[in-house]
Amino acid sequence: MTDAGYLALLLALLQPFIVFPHYTKKLLASLFVTGGVLLPVGIFLIHYVGLAYSPFAVIGWGSVLADFAGALLIAALVGEAWGLYKYSRGARADAGEMEDLQAGGWARRALLSAGTVLVLLGFLYGAWYSAVDLYRHEEQETTILKNMIDDAGQPSNLPAAALEVKNFGNLAGERAVKIAAHSHIIEFGILAILLSFIQPYVFLSESWRRRWVQVLLAGSAILPIFVLLELKLGLVAGGIADVGGLMVVIALVGMLVGVLRQTGSLDSRSGVAR
Repeated sequence: MTDAGYLALLLALLQPFIVFPHYTKKLLASLFVTGGVLLPVGIFLIHYVGLAYSPFAVIGWGSVLADFAGALLIAALVGEAWGLYKYSRGARADAGEMEDLQAGGWARRALLSAGTVLVLLGFLYGAWYSAVDLYRHEEQETTILKNMIDDAGQPSNLPAAALEVKNFGNLAGERAVKIAAHSHIIEFGILAILLSFIQPYVFLSESWRRRWVQVLLAGSAILPIFVLLELKLGLVAGGIADVGGLMVVIALVGMLVGVLRQTGSLDSRSGVAR
């Protein structure tokens, strides 16, 4: 679902270069959104529904739904590609959309610069982890597994084996937390960069766009920082990280409202942002 969201944002950036009438673009967008929603639902049902009530011997309704959603996504992408091809052949889209693409103001600049910084920090942290912790973790893992095997072979050493199992779990948790922080930083950076390009389509006043950008960037910094601190602060850091994630969600909802208002303004060709 997240990948479909990223792809939808990329397609939104390409809309000024998709040479189709407005209603055709809406149809392609509807197909893509429908497929993007149904695909994870179908994948979810594959596991939890299985072959129940299916007329097929080896294919369940979840697989059918997922395949149908995938077909919708493919159809939408083929249509978008055809619109791009028409642009490359000399046809041109609505000039108004091209002008809107150049707008965005402070919100766009802040998201673009902050997103770039987040991606850079994510890569730097990944490089630091590889240089400092990766080989140490691999060495610890090998040592713990060797001790577990040695202790398990001797009944008198079962408490020691249990301790090694606990150590292995702690090592796995430390590795997971650091990798999660690394990936979150980069993901939020990419998200901020993509959102910077759609700011011209967020039909809100400059002050509200600024507020949502600030909330998004604050949450994008809070979540990975406190994910890392979970190793030292435990559930307190985890709770604060959840608050950071909630801030990102709220900011995305706020921007989504602006995009929906922009869609309505295009349909009605009237109204001023408030």
